[in-house]
Order: sequence, then C-alpha cells, then structure tokens
Amino acid sequence: MSDLAALKQRRERPPFQGWKGSVPDEKIAAAVNIINRLIGQVIALGNEPDEDDVRTAVSECVTRFNDLDDGWIMTIEREDIAEAIFAVVDLAGFEADEAWIDDRDW
Repeated sequence: MSDLAALKQRRERPPFQGWKGSVPDEKIAAAVNIINRLIGQVIALGNEPDEDDVRTAVSECVTRFNDLDDGWIMTIEREDIAEAIFAVVDLAGFEADEAWIDDRDW
C-alpha cells in the first residue's frame, strides 16, 4: 500500500540540496523536477498502485536522468539520485533494489 501522505510531504522537501556549489543550479532544478514528476506519477496511481505501473514510472524517471546527464552525474550524485528514487519506490509500497534502475546510464 502506498503512503500518499508521505509522498506528498517528500515532494515538499526538495532533494539534492547538498549539491549546491558543486552542481550547476539548472541541473539541480532539473533533477528536482524529475523526482517530483516521479512522485506525482506514483501519487496518481492511488493507494494501491500496480507494481508494473510504478516500474514504468521509475523507468521513465531513469530515462529522464539519462537524457539530463552530460557527464555531471558522478558518484555522489549517482548515489543521491538512486536514494531519491528508492525512497519513492519504498513509499509506493514496494521493496527497492538496483533492479529498479537497471536502465540507467549514469
């Protein structure tokens, strides 16, 4: 079962604030928008989302990060992005692991 309230709260707390000073502001803003879009998609799936639907939303999110990356996603950013995605998967009611982000290029 999805924790919609926690997902909505997560959307109100932008991720990646620790990147300031090391990642360009426009990349941070784009990354936050990508995660917020994922959160919105998962919220739209309701209280009991189908795992395949959540996986599709995550795959689209990963593709957006693939498109955004022009070499700026390094180890710290990679870990932070994965952590943000995994948090959404967990709040959607599923156990997150690396298989959720297999199609990443970063």
